[in-house]
Amino acid sequence: MKTIITTILMISVSLSQGVVYMDLGLAPEAEVEVMGLSATEELETGSVSIGYYHPVYQVSDNMGLFVGSSYEVMPAKDDDDVEFGFMVLYGSLGYAISDQLSAWGSLGMSIPTSSDLTDGDAENGTHIGMGVTYSATEKIGVALGYVVNSTSVDMGEGLSADWNFSKMTLSLGYRL
Repeated sequence: MKTIITTILMISVSLSQGVVYMDLGLAPEAEVEVMGLSATEELETGSVSIGYYHPVYQVSDNMGLFVGSSYEVMPAKDDDDVEFGFMVLYGSLGYAISDQLSAWGSLGMSIPTSSDLTDGDAENGTHIGMGVTYSATEKIGVALGYVVNSTSVDMGEGLSADWNFSKMTLSLGYRL
């Protein structure tokens, strides 16, 4: 599965003119809610993702719409080595604050990919993100963001666990 997704992503990137990036998930947390009770856990390790986004519409001189996807090649883990990984398909709105600084927000679908989630029949959920990007050169940018991926797991007998996985992201991107 990872090989297929990586191959598709690499073919898409080679045929397009968007931005390919890699990000490091920092300070990851998992929040679970069952029957109105919630608990939050700091995860042991962060994730490493690769992704790509492509401009689709220029709203104004300073604002544009993008579509993209990312895949966690190294999912976040908790103390028991349980992995929490996602593939994300999203739309994004970017606003250029200056020639080098821009703000962005993203909204999309998070698809559980790690076996610990898929074995539990975790459902597709929501992806929400926001951040800022600094363009160091015309081709290279560095971004700092905050993202949340959610999913829900059916526990049987009418019970479900709603999960929110949040993290800060530090990204390095290359414009094709």
